[in-house]
Amino acid sequence: MAKSTIAYSLNKGKPGKTKAFFICLIIASFLWVVHSLNTVYTHTLRIPVTFKNLPRNKKPLVHMPETLAIDVKASGLRLALILFNKPFKPLEVDFNALKSVNRNQNYVLSSSQLDFKSILKFETQIKHISPDTLYFSEKVGYQKNVPIKVPLYIKCKEGYGYKTPVIKPSFLTIWGDTTMLDKIDTIFTQPLTLTNLNKSVTSNLELLRPTNEVYSAVNEVNIFIDVSRLIEHTTLVPVTTVRPSAEQVNVFPAYVKVTYTSIQNSIKVDSTTFKMLIDIDKINKLTNKCPVFIGEAPPDITIMSVEPKEVEVMIFKKR
Repeated sequence: MAKSTIAYSLNKGKPGKTKAFFICLIIASFLWVVHSLNTVYTHTLRIPVTFKNLPRNKKPLVHMPETLAIDVKASGLRLALILFNKPFKPLEVDFNALKSVNRNQNYVLSSSQLDFKSILKFETQIKHISPDTLYFSEKVGYQKNVPIKVPLYIKCKEGYGYKTPVIKPSFLTIWGDTTMLDKIDTIFTQPLTLTNLNKSVTSNLELLRPTNEVYSAVNEVNIFIDVSRLIEHTTLVPVTTVRPSAEQVNVFPAYVKVTYTSIQNSIKVDSTTFKMLIDIDKINKLTNKCPVFIGEAPPDITIMSVEPKEVEVMIFKKR
């Protein structure tokens, strides 16, 4: 009786075959994971890419790539951490930093000149980049400078206004066939719509190429819109005639009050930059009054009112 009790206790302490199998499987899987994470692999990653400072007076022989394929050599653990960073941010390629060969016609993409670490977040060994060379040829044909125009729709929040937008660059050199460029006098960007503005805005806008045969060294422009609160001002401006008259023209009152708004912290507007005019050919002969209209006004202001809107005119023949 004592022997059978001891044998039962020993058997009870041993794991069953199924349980032992799963324990061995878990241990084997753990060892496989540890081994995999420490094993060095070569893996191909695709990185989105953007270009700046493209070579002037040159055109690419093939379409500029939107992504680069890179062969990365790293441990399984590091590779797994890199893959967790997907989707990758675009890699910026500056042609000013690239090595040029073949009389500056071709540009080599090298891991030593490209900042892959900022994209992958880890120091890695780059075995190969595809494409590893960008091929260009000399551009032929006519070139000219044209202004850049941004299709803008801007509406500020009540009580706010904006200065004339600043576009950089404001002009662009384009190349292409003479006949084709003769038809182009402006390069447009993608349109920009801004509503309910109450603070300054900076944005990059893509240039719209008229045709694929027109080339430029710039693909986008920067626009800055200075937005601030509106301040109301008044100033007295003398009234003058549109054109000199052989007769003596007296105006009553000789000055009108102009009320206008400008954005806060803008340069103070000089009253001499306004021109308030009358046209004596449009005088009302019953009242001897003539309407006042705006001949000139400073930029970046909004005229709210002109008082009075009409002035009395007396014309005398000169002796």
